[in-house]
Amino acid sequence: AVAGDALTRGPIVAWLHPELAAPRAPARGRRCATMTLMALVVATSLALLASLRSDLAYFFAGDSVQALGQVTEIDTAGLQTNAFVSIEGTPMASRTVHYTRLLGGSYAVFPLAGQRRILAHVAADGSRSGRADPRTTYSGRLVTVGELGGRFSAVRRHFEAGAFPISAETYVLLLDHPPGSYLWSLVLAVLAILFLPPNLLLLLRWIPPIPSDPRPSL
Repeated sequence: AVAGDALTRGPIVAWLHPELAAPRAPARGRRCATMTLMALVVATSLALLASLRSDLAYFFAGDSVQALGQVTEIDTAGLQTNAFVSIEGTPMASRTVHYTRLLGGSYAVFPLAGQRRILAHVAADGSRSGRADPRTTYSGRLVTVGELGGRFSAVRRHFEAGAFPISAETYVLLLDHPPGSYLWSLVLAVLAILFLPPNLLLLLRWIPPIPSDPRPSL
């Protein structure tokens, strides 16, 4: 009898109070906030993937180093950026610029003697700066000042104040940065990709459909 009452009660409730039988839609404000959050996650994931393109390309380039030889004999017109290269030269300790990033870490930037087109960039831990580094062969990731963006603007101004002007086309060798050290870029890219499908599907599902034209066709 209880089961029969439950079966007959459902249609009666739906007939008397349709709003009680239908599932409740989320409140308008909460729905807009959720859709905004999902759209923000999608936009952030796409922006992150776009910013990681060069790092991912460098990671998958392989660990074979390209020897460029003496820095004074390099034809910079034919250099390819985002490559793992080695360069021979002597650091100009008097031109070394030290700086600290906001999120931590101290670094040194110095040119190699005999030219003004290639700078070396190294983590300055007290023993591997331009003044104390005994190496004459340097290997790492070759980029340009322009590719480093705003984070290198303070260093650029410091060089220009010291009568050593550099431009966006000046090359920077990020020392001790082999392709394998960019595994973090692959991890971030995978996380961004994992966030995209569920948020896109939910966002498309919650977008209200475009109402059709009620006018009859002729």
